[in-house]
Amino acid sequence: MVQLKFSQDPEEPELWAAEKVMYSVGRPPIHVMVQTDGEMPSREFQKALLGLLDTLDDKVLDAAELLLEHYSPEECEKMGIDRARLPRDGTPQAMAQAAVLRALWLFDESCEDFELWFNVPWDHQHTYDVEFEAGEAVSCTVND
Repeated sequence: MVQLKFSQDPEEPELWAAEKVMYSVGRPPIHVMVQTDGEMPSREFQKALLGLLDTLDDKVLDAAELLLEHYSPEECEKMGIDRARLPRDGTPQAMAQAAVLRALWLFDESCEDFELWFNVPWDHQHTYDVEFEAGEAVSCTVND
């Protein structure tokens, strides 16, 4: 089993992070964070995380449906954004290709509740964070 190297946040001891985690060929690596009781992430968590990473492309597609709620081709056109950088159509598949996953934040070691943080081509000042509960995409918020 591949072991990811997690580092503890010195200011928040219950937060652990792994940098440059690969999850899909052709996609940039992501930052993975997990909240624990302060202890290093367990071996069981690592196993569950690897399972989640194997399905992350599907989770990105699920998230894309919620990202579409914050996307307007007309507004992007008014802002002068290059159409080549935008989703080619209004489908979740096109949005999943245009949005860039930057981080995975796991609320605990179960890997069931988490957020995926995205950058989108029409807004370089915010992240678009899609929350998952029990593995299902439930909401999208825009954050600084």
